[in-house]
Amino acid sequence: MSIEPGSVTRRERRELRRAGQRAGKHLAKQWAGQAVSKALDGLPGLTFPRGGRRVARNMRGRMLLRRPGWNRTSSWTFASAYPWVSSSGLGTRQCFVGFLADGRGKKASGSMWTMDPWECYEQGLITGMACVLIGTIGTGKSTTVKTWVMNLVMAGRRAMIMSDIKDEWGPVARALCPADVNPVMTVGGSHVINPLDPGRRPRTGAVVDPDTGESLLESAGEDWGEDLVIAPMSDEHWVKAVRSRRQSILRTITEILAGRRLTGDERAALIDGIDAAVSAKGEDVASMTPDTTPQVAAAASITIPDVIHALRHPSAETLEESGSASREVANQLKDMVKGDLAGLFDGPSTVEFRDDVPISVFNTKPLMALPPEARLIASQCIQSWAESVITNGDVQRVVVYEEGWENLGDIASLKRMVTQWKLARAFGIFCILILHKLSDLHQAGDEGSKARALAMSLLADADIRVIHRQKSDQLEATAELLRLTGPEREVMGRLPKGQALWKVAELEGRVVRTHRSELQASLFDTDSAMKQRTRVAA
Repeated sequence: MSIEPGSVTRRERRELRRAGQRAGKHLAKQWAGQAVSKALDGLPGLTFPRGGRRVARNMRGRMLLRRPGWNRTSSWTFASAYPWVSSSGLGTRQCFVGFLADGRGKKASGSMWTMDPWECYEQGLITGMACVLIGTIGTGKSTTVKTWVMNLVMAGRRAMIMSDIKDEWGPVARALCPADVNPVMTVGGSHVINPLDPGRRPRTGAVVDPDTGESLLESAGEDWGEDLVIAPMSDEHWVKAVRSRRQSILRTITEILAGRRLTGDERAALIDGIDAAVSAKGEDVASMTPDTTPQVAAAASITIPDVIHALRHPSAETLEESGSASREVANQLKDMVKGDLAGLFDGPSTVEFRDDVPISVFNTKPLMALPPEARLIASQCIQSWAESVITNGDVQRVVVYEEGWENLGDIASLKRMVTQWKLARAFGIFCILILHKLSDLHQAGDEGSKARALAMSLLADADIRVIHRQKSDQLEATAELLRLTGPEREVMGRLPKGQALWKVAELEGRVVRTHRSELQASLFDTDSAMKQRTRVAA
């Protein structure tokens, strides 16, 4: 390297170059005779020659400085080589799920992905306590949700699986509970669930309108906004909550059986029938305390046959106001005691719910032989009964809706689910809806219908979206509904099994490879039946 001032002549510049060359040769002779030091590279020796220690590119003497060559590499490889600039998680610490990945192979970047909904809510990352998890068969969605829920339970949360039609959650639940405790509640056979049980009275309070003070449970499906008020749970609010839940489930059942919305007279007759059944039974809901166990409350609860009897023998006032509507509603509800569902939901509960177990599972496999309409009613009865004991706000609980598409074909069912999702924060619960594809939401109703709007409301209220690989014909619709970016849409179509795109609120999506232990792998094997049949065939 030489410096040539612009004011010198050509002859002077030539002399300067020659002088530089002579100096370079002189330094080269000195370096050639220098002994090779065994010290660590880069550390100075005890003595230095006149031209400086012979170290490449030491800026001494006349040398050639060459720019190092650049190699093309992927951002994933660069992030792995330089972990301080690699992709990171959300800054949360609780509930390990897996490792960040590239969405191509089974490699992971090493950064851990943790996801605790309550911690995310406290940090302001999410505002809604709900998640939609989608994935076609064979993409690993079952492993993802089971790993996530199991790790949440081990972190101190509790869980409830609303419907286990494949009997896959039983081994998971038994692994999390003591050996002498059975967390699986089988629905069917000799087991009876009374959907009209009052449940457990909350200790925390009632969710009320901040302006009117009325219970929000009586206005299912409305937009309540973010300003929910938790008022002390007075006797009046508790009686209203139980009354509202009973009206909701019986109205849902009747509308499903009738295949239409109830008229005003029919709704009024149903309300009068519930009140008359309570009076005839002598049930004192107001006297219940938070210490009253669900079993004690269930023993004094009214049943569906009690309501049918009250509807068939209405008071003179009800006859004057509603006419023959009472008998019409009673005829619809008759299928609950003499139809496909006879013996399942028409008596006092024989299924015992234990609030002290970390996870509870409703095994609905015996109901698979029922017609679709009967399965839908059974699902609503189970959800209503479960809500009566888990919506007291005393514990933080994950509620999983397996095969969620079964609940999307009925507007009454959608209203109940929307109500629970909007009140999830007040109830202390986190809801997970599992779908095969987002287009399942379209089966709720035609474009512009109220049912379609309710289904889209579920997606809007879900601040956490977990997307496993989608088929090519679903990519565009999924990307549009979730407002995915171009790179996110691209990676969604080529995700390998066991990896999913996690979208948290409006943050950038992360590809996560679910990590399961050896024990979890043995518990989550949903292909065991296929493997066994393959061995038998061989």
